Amino acid sequence: MKNNRGYTTLQMLIVIGVLGIFTLVMIGATSYAYKDNSEQRYDEKIHLIMKQARIYGETLNNLKDEGSLIITVNDLLKNDYYAADDQEGNVIDPRNSKATLNGLKIKLTYLEDGSINAEVLDEE
Repeated sequence: MKNNRGYTTLQMLIVIGVLGIFTLVMIGATSYAYKDNSEQRYDEKIHLIMKQARIYGETLNNLKDEGSLIITVNDLLKNDYYAADDQEGNVIDPRNSKATLNGLKIKLTYLEDGSINAEVLDEE
């Protein structure tokens, strides 16, 4: 009489192989969660700061007369055009959590067509 209470070696190897393939697929599918995206978050934050700087520039009466003006992120914070990341009023750099972007200089330029251009002068 044959004993049918267990699995054969071949069946066990097939199950282990299927589980191994499943594990590899899941690791590949979720590996993006461990990717360092601090540079992307920094670019997004700078893009938002530039957008808010342009809006802030539209409220400045002397920008049209002078042609260009240099502001900092602190100016945007003081005039409520950008929100701080912490209680102390700092805008934290996503690439380095101990650095801030408060001193980041932005040059606003009034263009002939009436629009305002904003560009970062120095990246800390």
